[in-house]
Amino acid sequence: MKKILSTLLMIAFSSTTIFSQTSKDNLYAKAMNAPIMRWTCPDIEKYQGLLYSLRDGDEKVYANNVMEQIKLYADPSSPSNKYMITQTVFNIENPLYKTENLFAHISDWMKRQGGWGKKMIMDIDNKEIMSVNEVQVGQYSSFVSNFKAYISPNLVIKLIEEDKLLISFVTKEYKVVERSSDNRSTHTYISEISKVYPFVPKSSRKNTYAAAYVGAYQYVWMFISNLRDELNENFSKDKEYLATLRYEHSRDSLCAKYGEPTKIINNLSNTLDINNEIYFFEDAQKVVFMGKTINFKDIMSCTIDDDPQFIPGRSTTYGAGISFFGIGLGGKETTRTADKVIHNYVVDIKIDNLKVPFIRIAIGQDEHKATDIASTFEYVIRHKQSNKTYSTQKSRKSSQRMKR
Repeated sequence: MKKILSTLLMIAFSSTTIFSQTSKDNLYAKAMNAPIMRWTCPDIEKYQGLLYSLRDGDEKVYANNVMEQIKLYADPSSPSNKYMITQTVFNIENPLYKTENLFAHISDWMKRQGGWGKKMIMDIDNKEIMSVNEVQVGQYSSFVSNFKAYISPNLVIKLIEEDKLLISFVTKEYKVVERSSDNRSTHTYISEISKVYPFVPKSSRKNTYAAAYVGAYQYVWMFISNLRDELNENFSKDKEYLATLRYEHSRDSLCAKYGEPTKIINNLSNTLDINNEIYFFEDAQKVVFMGKTINFKDIMSCTIDDDPQFIPGRSTTYGAGISFFGIGLGGKETTRTADKVIHNYVVDIKIDNLKVPFIRIAIGQDEHKATDIASTFEYVIRHKQSNKTYSTQKSRKSSQRMKR
């Protein structure tokens, strides 16, 4: 099966690199002015319209109509091996994304589509997602039995060019589960699609296979349609990629202005945002945080405050015990959970600046992070003081030399 899929992909398309090497500035400018992405696939309306036009009240007639219009794929090396293959391409208008972000979005969506996430493989190097899943595509009930038909198609979603996403479904056989009307017996039949109705008019379980044949095409085209709609609605912009470009551009601009930072304290939030990081530039004597630039000389003090929340433990008693004539039988067992303290650390910094006299940095429970921030600001304060002392001593020595 893997060999057949690879052959089909090689015949249909060739892989290319997703992004050309351009400068960060060009990427940033392009990203900020880029229109939204649109995911288009004319095949969806074409084949869904075709399936609708071929419909008939008789499932067997409907299946025959579909068979005449949509052919099975015959393996050239073994023509008797025939597969039901549905293959199409999404054209991506205005592509601007990162492959791993796109695939992460698609894989998260697939996990919500009735089992497609259970056996999913995501291969970023080859730019493809592969999965297999069992889905019900047909049902037929008689007076004595109920039949349910399933297929287990191999699904491949592959980036083949910067602006093209290939989707392929391949399957070869049905699994039909027959259950008696009284639920006392169950039988399972595995049959190749090309060897039962409508391809073999005299096969057994015609109604079930007819419903399954039509239902299989209806299912895969609905899946493809839903994926296109999902991408148009929720991946018209790669927000994570754009946020990364914005972050890198802001960071590079800051470094171009003040030089390489001596120290960066990050992880103040889960979002990639330069405003949630503290940059210390020792050579430039600057601290940058939350869009504010503070001179080393203006930092007056730094303290760590903690506003903890105390949660008392709870006692729970199990077993009520039984009492006869005042005599206790059985027992009660009491357990108690431990008291709990939830810390809430805050770093307070006083600034000798009327516009920004005070900075308050909420850290939460991370005592190590609070200590790291406070220790760094304390270093800045000591460094500033030592500079003052050094400057004063230097000035005194100069004055003495002048007197001499």
